[in-house]
Amino acid sequence: MKRFTNSLLALALCGAWGVAQAQAPATQTGTAPAKKDFTACFAAWDKDMHTLQTDFTQTTEYDGVQISRSQGRIYYRQAGTLLRLDNLDGGQITQSALTDKKQIYVLDEKGKLVTQVAWQEWLSGQPNQALFDFGRYTALLARHRTEEFARLGGQVVLRLTPKTQPAEYILYVALNEKTCFPQAITVQADLMKTTALLTDPVLNAGLKKDLFKELNK
Repeated sequence: MKRFTNSLLALALCGAWGVAQAQAPATQTGTAPAKKDFTACFAAWDKDMHTLQTDFTQTTEYDGVQISRSQGRIYYRQAGTLLRLDNLDGGQITQSALTDKKQIYVLDEKGKLVTQVAWQEWLSGQPNQALFDFGRYTALLARHRTEEFARLGGQVVLRLTPKTQPAEYILYVALNEKTCFPQAITVQADLMKTTALLTDPVLNAGLKKDLFKELNK
């Protein structure tokens, strides 16, 4: 369960800091270019992300020293709020976790059930809660003060600080400048930093029918 919990610190989610300067949209002569609202654009994925397949790499550092690294693949289906995370080693599945946002099922490399935990029980114990909770970016933003932090290499980085005090962590969400898809998410808490990168995302395409078969048993 530890490996799964660490993987959930990611998310999608989602080049860690940044995006190059936005290209100004075409405007009429004499008018100032409109400023893009990246926060609203990010939140729009709540309704626009119907399916997702993406690879991920997650690293955790303590005081600048890497202490863990994992990688794998994530599948999400908005209908039924179905989520699957496969940890991979050399292209082979070493552990899987599936959830319908009611129960989380952790499976070994052979697909055998290892443990089960209630989604809300797991979620309530996570300082970053909605990071892996696709479809709830609006709720994530509502709990944080948001500001644009940086732009570099085609990404816009938002800095999210919890509204509750004292703030025990800071989130950095790197958005694709054109689409606002979250390509990287970093959780910074004192000397601990966890970064999840989402690479090769495929959005709103068909997923294999048997990806979530364990949830139907």
